[in-house]
Amino acid sequence: MRKFYAILAIATAAMAFAANSQAQITVGAGYGLANHTSKIISDSSKEKFDPTNMSGLHIFGTYEWNFMSKNWGDLSLEPGVSYAFYGQKIEDEKETVGGVEMSSRTSRREHYLDIPVNVKYSYNIMPGTLKLSAFAGPSFSFGLSSAQIGKIKSGDDWMVMRANLYNGNVRSRGENDGKSFKNSEKGEKTGYGIFDLKLQVGIAATVIDKIDVRIGFSAGLVNRMAKTNADSGNKYVSHTNLFQIGVGYHF
Repeated sequence: MRKFYAILAIATAAMAFAANSQAQITVGAGYGLANHTSKIISDSSKEKFDPTNMSGLHIFGTYEWNFMSKNWGDLSLEPGVSYAFYGQKIEDEKETVGGVEMSSRTSRREHYLDIPVNVKYSYNIMPGTLKLSAFAGPSFSFGLSSAQIGKIKSGDDWMVMRANLYNGNVRSRGENDGKSFKNSEKGEKTGYGIFDLKLQVGIAATVIDKIDVRIGFSAGLVNRMAKTNADSGNKYVSHTNLFQIGVGYHF
């Protein structure tokens, strides 16, 4: 958590500095796709698993400080903050046993807080009407929550189980528990890491100096399973990549 607060303080200080300079704030939202890749490496082989795709939304805010303006374009520093949610339906099964209909549904949900710090190049194609930009930089990503949720239904009876993919804890609730998870079971840590450092690149178009449309890709550089103990000598590698498209408004 100390690392998180230090990075958040740096981003806040950068925004405060920008507020006293030639700066512009943008707030927006859009679609996001998280791609999880994983593989197991041993001394004699390498096994890759099918990528896992999770779709969702993100809400973002940026502060753009223009520190250089020339006839060939503008250079600016653009720190920001973004909240993202991604979800995936893993499995959905139904069957009838002894005349009783049974069903199960499994899904996964993840929440992230990202702090990107981009360097941005912009060029006015039509001043006041259209400006094109390209940006790149690091993005510090913190997992707020990662859970696998399973719902089992047998006739009129049902149960929901929620497994924390960071610490392994499992909570459950039945039909008489309402919306609260009253039962819990402590599990073992999975080794799935909370922190990720991503390299972000993207392009943007600003219309009439107010509407900002941007597309970005972020490549995860940190092995999210680096803490996993592999007693067999195998190495488990997992990375998270993001594709995002959003629309923002300049203030």
